[in-house]
Amino acid sequence: MHAGNVHIAIAAEAMPATPFPMNDRLIDRCADGDILAFRELYDRWRTPLYSLAYRFHGNREDAEDSLQDAFVHMYRSIGSFRREAKFETWMYRIVMNACISAKRPRRAAERGVDFRDEARHPAAEDPGTDVAMQNILEAEIGRLPDLQRAVFLLYAAENMTHPEIAEVLRIGVGTSKSYYHRARTTLQQRLAQRGIHTTETEQ
Repeated sequence: MHAGNVHIAIAAEAMPATPFPMNDRLIDRCADGDILAFRELYDRWRTPLYSLAYRFHGNREDAEDSLQDAFVHMYRSIGSFRREAKFETWMYRIVMNACISAKRPRRAAERGVDFRDEARHPAAEDPGTDVAMQNILEAEIGRLPDLQRAVFLLYAAENMTHPEIAEVLRIGVGTSKSYYHRARTTLQQRLAQRGIHTTETEQ
């Protein structure tokens, strides 16, 4: 399958970027070591955070490893969370750090298109999405440098603004915009080499 059209913005989850707003009481309980409270946090956020990790790595094993690392870090450090920041931003930062810092034998840039994972693919729940095309797109996303990939995913999949991305990744807003446009240009060029034309408009 090397011809056709694809929207370069990857399929988003059928939920808002912040699906489960956190309340101070739950955060307090987690900070006090309440394991049941942390289990509630985990149950609320596992699916959207797993989807982000899956898109970053392109395979189930690395996504699950990064997500586990992230939740362990959250559990150990939630007591130091400063309330002037958004809790969701804090969680996304930990997940992205876990993904970016992962040094495993199977690197994301080396991944192929694995159609065996289609049933678990974040786009699979959307009947209007061509999962095969999304796999090709996300294989190319996997070849991007880590920070470009992170910015692109947070913008295109999580619908974050560049100021929000800058806060998550602790980079400048201008840097976020630059990484996003460089990533998008690279993807357009690589998809065109495969005979796939993008339908994205300038954002």
